[in-house]
Amino acid sequence: MIKSVIRFSMKNAVALFLMMLLIVGGGIYSLKEINIEKYPNVDIPYLTVVIAYPGASPEQSMKEIGEPVERELMNIKGVKNVYTDGVANAVYSTMEFDMSVKMKDGEQLVRSAIDKIKMPDTAKKPEFILQGPDQDPTIFSMGVYGEENSTDVQRFVADKIIPRLEVIDGVSKVDVGGIEEKSVSIRLLPKELEKKSITLDDVKAAINTNNLSIPTGDLKLSDEVLPVRVGKELKTLDDVKNIRLFTMGTPSEQGAMPQLKDIKLSEIADITYENENVSDFTRINGEPGVRFGIVAEGGANVVAIVDKVKKEMEDIKLPKGYKVETLRDQSIEIKDSVYSMLKEALLGAAMAVIVTLLFLRNIRSTIIAVISIPLSILASFTVINMLGYTLNIMTLAGIAVAVGRVVDDSIVVIENVFRRVRAAKDRDDKLVEQATREVASAITSSTLTTVAVFLPMAFVPGIVGKFFAPLAWTIVISLLFSLIVAITIVPLMARIFLLDIKLKAHKENGLQKGYRKSLNWVLKHRLVTLLMAIVLLGGTVGLIAPKLGTTFLPQEKMTNFDVNISMEKGTAPEKTSKVASDVEKILLDKEEVKLVSTSVRGHSEYASTSFVVKDSVKDIDGFINDLRDQFADLKEAKEITVTGVGNFAAGAQSQYVLVVNGPNIKDIKTASQQIVSELKGMKGMADVHSSLEGDRPEIEIELNEEKLAEKGLMPAMVGKSIREFINGDVVTTMTLEDKSTDVKLGLKMNDVVELKELGEQKINNVMGMPVALNEVGKLKRVTNRTVITHLNQNEYVMVAGQITDAKAGEVTKKADELIAKLNLPEGVNYYKEGAAAAMDEGFKNMAIAIVVSILFVYMVMVIAFGEGKAPFVILFAIPFSVIGALLGLFIVKEPIGMPAMIGLLMLNGIVVTNAIVLIDKVKQNERTGMTTHESLIEAGVIRIRPILMTAIATVGALFPMAMSTSAGIVSSSLAVVVIGGLTTSTMLTLFIVPVLYSLFNPVKKEKNVKRQMQTRAI
Repeated sequence: MIKSVIRFSMKNAVALFLMMLLIVGGGIYSLKEINIEKYPNVDIPYLTVVIAYPGASPEQSMKEIGEPVERELMNIKGVKNVYTDGVANAVYSTMEFDMSVKMKDGEQLVRSAIDKIKMPDTAKKPEFILQGPDQDPTIFSMGVYGEENSTDVQRFVADKIIPRLEVIDGVSKVDVGGIEEKSVSIRLLPKELEKKSITLDDVKAAINTNNLSIPTGDLKLSDEVLPVRVGKELKTLDDVKNIRLFTMGTPSEQGAMPQLKDIKLSEIADITYENENVSDFTRINGEPGVRFGIVAEGGANVVAIVDKVKKEMEDIKLPKGYKVETLRDQSIEIKDSVYSMLKEALLGAAMAVIVTLLFLRNIRSTIIAVISIPLSILASFTVINMLGYTLNIMTLAGIAVAVGRVVDDSIVVIENVFRRVRAAKDRDDKLVEQATREVASAITSSTLTTVAVFLPMAFVPGIVGKFFAPLAWTIVISLLFSLIVAITIVPLMARIFLLDIKLKAHKENGLQKGYRKSLNWVLKHRLVTLLMAIVLLGGTVGLIAPKLGTTFLPQEKMTNFDVNISMEKGTAPEKTSKVASDVEKILLDKEEVKLVSTSVRGHSEYASTSFVVKDSVKDIDGFINDLRDQFADLKEAKEITVTGVGNFAAGAQSQYVLVVNGPNIKDIKTASQQIVSELKGMKGMADVHSSLEGDRPEIEIELNEEKLAEKGLMPAMVGKSIREFINGDVVTTMTLEDKSTDVKLGLKMNDVVELKELGEQKINNVMGMPVALNEVGKLKRVTNRTVITHLNQNEYVMVAGQITDAKAGEVTKKADELIAKLNLPEGVNYYKEGAAAAMDEGFKNMAIAIVVSILFVYMVMVIAFGEGKAPFVILFAIPFSVIGALLGLFIVKEPIGMPAMIGLLMLNGIVVTNAIVLIDKVKQNERTGMTTHESLIEAGVIRIRPILMTAIATVGALFPMAMSTSAGIVSSSLAVVVIGGLTTSTMLTLFIVPVLYSLFNPVKKEKNVKRQMQTRAI
């Protein structure tokens, strides 16, 4: 079949040139059309449902919403785990799906399941959040602030900016912070209510009767039928203040009817139009402002969307005194990452060209050899685009890795053709065809073995496997196209351009002569050579590997960080705001920081500050550790954590997470506290905390059922009324400042300083008669949990810590050992989640992939050689690549991570390729009647040049990536492993493989070969 393909290409030059044009055109078109993003658009199998439940306690949230929700979600096919958190005012439920489930389908199933559940009346609409590779889905964010009133800035952003950004194609939503939601707040004065015997329900009825429109019917006037409507509309704040309520006054004379007395609402209530959460604010570089962020749809072209947003912002004319700051621009990160990879791929291609030219010393043959690089890469872009992949750091890493390898097949072909043509007097098409066929089976076998190496990686399960699949497919596609180019276009170009080169008799050069002598010595001292290689391998693995340490993914350089501030439960909002201001001041005083934006939610005892570190800062890790030390001095805060933002999984990739569960919450709590205490003192671990945030003081009303029945009340009526007292309730809407505005009614809680005063507040019973709260129940102060966490309907606690050491594997191992020594309560168990679990799973799956790839490689070679012995010998070259791989990592001080594992996987294919090229020629020599010894010597001398050329070309192509500081999660460690491993394995392949082959083919076989040749001669 290969013979027919070569012959076809030699006879159909026009058809092949047209195919080349199609490949180039298709590749360029695909490059223009393909979406650009930083990471592959992988389906992360997690979906979170958030259901707000205003006024509910954690127990209420879990019982009334959480438990029904998790029961429904557990029944969905493909859901592995359901994590449910019941907190004050909300329920969070996170589902972990099987990787086989498409998350868009999963979201639809979850929406259908949630729709079946009857939610409490006051529960808000569920929000569904899909996770992505980047934990912060915001691709672009800006802050707007000005010297004028911040209210004007808010109105300008809300009216002029946000609507224009929301309609941009590819934008999923625009998140906004710092826009105050103003409402008309009516806070009733408890003492005035008591004095005038008015209840909250009375006020509510009065407001609604003053803001209504009632159709009364139609009236016929002359020839017209006109609808009659009675209406009263609240138009101003004064209208609200002047609402009149009627109460029974004291009778003027004994026996007379009591007089109606009217009271203005302003006499019994404070009425304002303002932002209710005054302790919530957003600041940009210390100035009050508005922050907004763009969230893109999955798989959208992030760079194109950000460019459109920037264009819209340029077209918006800002009022005088307004300032705009770009807080985060992911398109810059993407361009830097993608273009750095592209640059490394181009530099790698240039290095491969230089190496080929230095060896061949002929420009025409060099051009023919390296033509496979653009053709293979452009063909790969076409197929990648057709498969739905984007241009991202992984596909470009595949290109950068493949650049050095795609030229190998063409080098082997052109080197053999060039050598044969230059030495031959009679030159024609048949000579080129014959020279190509000599190596065709070798390059086919070697390419298929490399493909066999990367194919298992494309099917590695789990998130990590899906993430690295584009890299594997890119390499596989490039290699297959490079093989097609090598056996079609290269011989055709050789026929056109090389048949007229100057005749030169073949003569061994210094390299070949030196190798002949060395190989002769090695073959005479086989056991000594083999023993030296084994000692070298054992020494490297035993001495160097333990010093390297392990990690999951290399920590990318981060310049965007988040500071998360958590306060003790029950902390006053003003105190939360003060701590946030202190953090903000520390950051603004730092020369290394260029942008600071702060968001405070005082009523939630939470604040966050985002900041950007200048690119000029060299030791960012040291700077962040110094900040952690300074933040630790702010004793008012319960916890202040610093995490990186904007890279793969952001801070999550260096998190140590444990799920602790057991027979009861008391034992789980005890165990989690022991674990937190142990991890807090550990080196390499920071920001250790648990999901068990402690107890929160609350006021509980113990209702008396008999008294409730006696007074004509039901528990729900009491609960609803108290919620309205405290949180306020939207009773109607009105138009203010051209906006529909909520009118909220509640009790002025500032005037209630004792439980006794709250107990004196009255609510209406079923008959409309006022009843004091203390008449139907007892009010008391209690402490309750702030969060209730369930895993698959059972309680659990999550413990998390930030790994600050680059050798994450070592820190994880140490943490595991410390926890294993703890005397935890009986029945309590724990397991790892997050990066620690992903690292264990990733290493296990990658190790399986390496073993499977070796089996695939052996199977392909068995088919190619038609026997099992020679392929078995070739496999022995693989372990020796570990020597250089570990030495390379040791020199650059990189731990063993996923990129290094992929480098080892890649080495399996490259190392075997060199051995195949050598052994294939040995087999050819044996078939001509040479002894094994002679076959090995002659094959080695002939093949040393293409072997060194391909090896050095691959090393040269990966050298820019090895030196890069922008390789990101693909990491320079992948390139270092391949360069180091290929260097040592090539040297050893040229000696160890011949030694092993001769040991597996003893002298007696040589005698049998001679006897067979003599028989054939007779």
